[in-house]
Amino acid sequence: MGRPKSCLVIGAGICGLTAARFLTESGLRVTILEKSRGVGGRMATRRSGEGTFDHGAQSIIVRSETFGAYVTEWLQQGLLLPWSDGFADSVGGSRDRRQQHYRGAPSMTAVPKYVAAGLHLHLNQRAGRAEVIDGAWRVTTDQGGIFSADALLITPPVPQSLALLPQQSGVILSADLATLRQIEYHSTLALLYTLSGDSAIPSPGALRMKNGVVAWIADNRQKGISPGAITVTVHTAHEFAAAHLDATPDAIRNEVTPAVAHLLRSPIIEVQVHRWRYSAPKRIHTNTFMLASRDPVLLFAGDAFGGADIEGATLSGLSAARKLLSISQ
Repeated sequence: MGRPKSCLVIGAGICGLTAARFLTESGLRVTILEKSRGVGGRMATRRSGEGTFDHGAQSIIVRSETFGAYVTEWLQQGLLLPWSDGFADSVGGSRDRRQQHYRGAPSMTAVPKYVAAGLHLHLNQRAGRAEVIDGAWRVTTDQGGIFSADALLITPPVPQSLALLPQQSGVILSADLATLRQIEYHSTLALLYTLSGDSAIPSPGALRMKNGVVAWIADNRQKGISPGAITVTVHTAHEFAAAHLDATPDAIRNEVTPAVAHLLRSPIIEVQVHRWRYSAPKRIHTNTFMLASRDPVLLFAGDAFGGADIEGATLSGLSAARKLLSISQ
């Protein structure tokens, strides 16, 4: 047999979308399954009334020439705009001006929506089980969908990915399985404030914080994504999130709001809480993807392999796709 002719991609974050785009343009039949109603994963935007929040990934930076080519295309398409060359911290430190940060236009979901355009994508399909049938992969979703392909690329957080393979431990080498089980993630709680007036967050509209409760605060109007209302995104520190991940929204709000009240300044109209259980890997795998099986082809990719940001996830998807194309069965 030659290389796989079809591939199922689990997850429509930027990793899965990048891989699916590359494989599709290389001639494979690619189907993407996404549990949510939209694409982007942690490149997430929420709208509430007239307000808009980037409540997941906050910006894009470039470290490599390969990812820089993607960012150049996205800039040319009007999907990104320069935001800032760095952000100060809450204790008065000077701005770190070593990296240009880009923000999505009109918001962070603009990029994944662009990458997803024209791909064979099934939304609201939560993959529930992956199994090998007659030498090919078959994925059954919780909604009753059944999808098959020669190869399977799984991109969600690793604990969720492994849960798809309860009966397939023999497909993955024991050493690889042990490595995957060691991958752990930090959690983050996002609090989304709608204010009745201006915040006190200084230009360019964001601060890194070091008070043990909050790690990040951003004014989405100053950022340029919420012209209709003044909205503020707060990300908690990882340690705080770990201790409060299962707390009630009221309990979380009561703990976090006093830590940022001086920066909110104006009366609060509404507060929403979003839980990012797998917000960032604690350690990065040594490879940008994992080839867990050749027969049939099974690959793992995501920010736990490429790096804990949008560049890492994008390049992990690209590397996994290139590897799949190089395989001959």
